[in-house]
Amino acid sequence: MTDGRAAGDLNRGPLCWRLVTFGIPLVLGMFFHGLFNLVDLIIVARLPGPAGPAGLAAVNQASLVNLIPMLISNGVNNASIAVISRNFGMRNYRRANANALQGFLLLIFLALALGWPSYVYAEELNRLVGSHGDQLAPAVEYLQINSAGLLTMFFLMQVTAVLRAGGNARWPMILLVGANLLNVFLDIALIHGVWGFPRMEVAGAAWGTLIARGLFALLGLYIITRRASPVRLILSRPWPRFRMIAQLARIGIPSSLQFVVRTVAYGAILGFVNRFGEGQAIQAALAVGFRLDMLALFTGAGWGAAAAAMVGQGLGAGKIARARAAGWIAVVLDVILMAGIGAVFYVYARPIVIFFGGDPASRPEYAEPVELCVEYLKIAVFGYPFVAVTITLAQALNGAGSTKTPLFLDAVVFLLLQVPFAWAVTRFAGVHGYDRTSLWWILVLTGGLGAAMYMAVWRHGHWKHKKIR
Repeated sequence: MTDGRAAGDLNRGPLCWRLVTFGIPLVLGMFFHGLFNLVDLIIVARLPGPAGPAGLAAVNQASLVNLIPMLISNGVNNASIAVISRNFGMRNYRRANANALQGFLLLIFLALALGWPSYVYAEELNRLVGSHGDQLAPAVEYLQINSAGLLTMFFLMQVTAVLRAGGNARWPMILLVGANLLNVFLDIALIHGVWGFPRMEVAGAAWGTLIARGLFALLGLYIITRRASPVRLILSRPWPRFRMIAQLARIGIPSSLQFVVRTVAYGAILGFVNRFGEGQAIQAALAVGFRLDMLALFTGAGWGAAAAAMVGQGLGAGKIARARAAGWIAVVLDVILMAGIGAVFYVYARPIVIFFGGDPASRPEYAEPVELCVEYLKIAVFGYPFVAVTITLAQALNGAGSTKTPLFLDAVVFLLLQVPFAWAVTRFAGVHGYDRTSLWWILVLTGGLGAAMYMAVWRHGHWKHKKIR
């Protein structure tokens, strides 16, 4: 076994210590990955005059369209981790390397298939999600730039997935932190036109993200082509192997659909809240509130990412008890982390919302959205420990290759429970005394039901029989 492969073997050493040392860099990396879109929002919102609110809406709405390719790419990432980590645990390194290459080939095809139509029909897609007036032109430009550079996002996340599957957490952290820090610098420079850079406003946010992701994706590709990498990208035979690609698709499609389910529920909630009468103010509030939720979720997903790789390698090596325990320990660590984030958000809700959204002291138009967002956040954080359970065990199941189970569970929780209950609360608002806070508590309580269901499934253990090659 080479030094890189020995270091990447997650079945070696005490389980708790191995999980902690492997997971902490992933938590940091995922936190910075979650900042990408938030950074764009923060810096664009500080454009002077009406360009700020219009730019904020443009970035928010164009990002909704760009969410679809990201979800599909995430499915390929999860499938790659499941297949590569399983083969790595079996010490079938040649097949692990071959699967890594096939994942990149699949993403090249998807980037062309998804990027071209979203570039050509950028205006129509933005109108579909509500862009109009002063928001439309910058939203179209933002989406077109992101669509043209879709491969940079795909490759950066796939590189980190390949590295994680091979037990390497340090380089994913470096790549994601470095890309985000460069994105901050480029956003400030290109949006506001400082330090000798042209002033591009909303388009500058898209270019900053594209360049930052692209440069660090190239660095990541270099890292995984070196002999020292536990899993290597070998380009001597760069042609498709359709059976491997088909396997990635079979595992990845349910994983992608899992996040589609969550996105549909998110869109439904946005539609329901208009019945409370705050209109644009509540939409602006939830644009910030849901992104803060996503930042917490991405950070907590670092423990899920660690669990996915450890479960995959454990099953590959036949160490089922170790794989099961890794899932439970990751849940405990994630619950502690997410509860801590929730406590910080609760205590400092107002300054956090003002920082990410806008300051009513200088921009009176942000006064009502800030109050509504603070109200939402102080209830939503009580659901963060439940989110920790579901996101960690969902990724652990994905790492085992059991991607249909999380899809089924999320469909039950979000589409059969959360959305109907939310509809009922908003439908009868004012008739039975329901208000916005009733809706926020529905989101928390259904999250608790979901956490209980995930724990029952993980305890049952059907996932340990999933066969992958």
